Amino acid sequence: MNGVSSLTGAGPWKAEGDGAGWPSWIDGLLYGPGEGRVSVEDAGFQTGCAVFETLLLKEGNIPFLAEHLERLAEGALGVGIPWPLPFEPRAALAEFSAALERAFELPERLVLRVTLTRGVPGAGPSLVLTAREVAAVPANGVRAALAPRAKVAADNLEGLKSTSRLRNVLAREAAAAQGAWEALLCTEEGDVVEGTISNLFAVLPLAGGETALVTPALGRGCLGGIVRGRLLAALAGGREGLPRALQELAVREQRLEPEDLARAREIMLTNTTGGVIPVREILGLWRTQASELPAPGGVTAALAGLLWELEGGSGDRA
Repeated sequence: MNGVSSLTGAGPWKAEGDGAGWPSWIDGLLYGPGEGRVSVEDAGFQTGCAVFETLLLKEGNIPFLAEHLERLAEGALGVGIPWPLPFEPRAALAEFSAALERAFELPERLVLRVTLTRGVPGAGPSLVLTAREVAAVPANGVRAALAPRAKVAADNLEGLKSTSRLRNVLAREAAAAQGAWEALLCTEEGDVVEGTISNLFAVLPLAGGETALVTPALGRGCLGGIVRGRLLAALAGGREGLPRALQELAVREQRLEPEDLARAREIMLTNTTGGVIPVREILGLWRTQASELPAPGGVTAALAGLLWELEGGSGDRA
């Protein structure tokens, strides 16, 4: 297996439908589709000591890149990976994305994944970049299911975006077997905190006919999602010019119980690649209103539009 310094003239490398259709970048070298390898002694493979970030390459720019790299650094320190790294992640992303743009006619949106492992003992950390196409999300919303395995809200490891995600993988597979797109994770106390690959929001009725946009607080053991944080920051500032559905909306970070979801007017999920994803049904949850939610509802649609503007205004060439 030999790395190459450039992909120019090497395409077309993308192989339709084989699951290995994009090149990779590993510790300073570019590899063709299916050619990238890491050592069997790598701690990321042996023990799961690794962190990762999922980025969106959107029309040549990476929205919220600074926040993603900041979280990568925090995660690295959280799992004992020394920082700074032998390879600077921003420079690596610039090289990788430029090589992809030279070799392929890229779609408007492409997923880039940054994986950072402890590496082979004695050799230092290993940085791996990969690409894949954005998975389609149903426009009319998704179904979710409550997962049986609980998170531990007081465990600081819950807030790390590490590759040790067995509970999440099994929960989402179990949800998929029921016909759901996502599994919602609860704490040992029963409150619902997040999806396996997403953050959770709900629009709840308040006394007096008002409504609130509620998302679980980070102290409940959920991951500090980049999209979650950007939306909350935008709503915390002046709301002039925002869609009417968002202007008078109360915003709260607090516990979300299953009973809250049962009376919610809208439920949505957020992540980097899917954006704002409407939830139309939570399987097995008896609702005090209609069994299916509006998907998207007015607040969900307004947040999706807001995120689109934020992505455009924060695009950063790697």
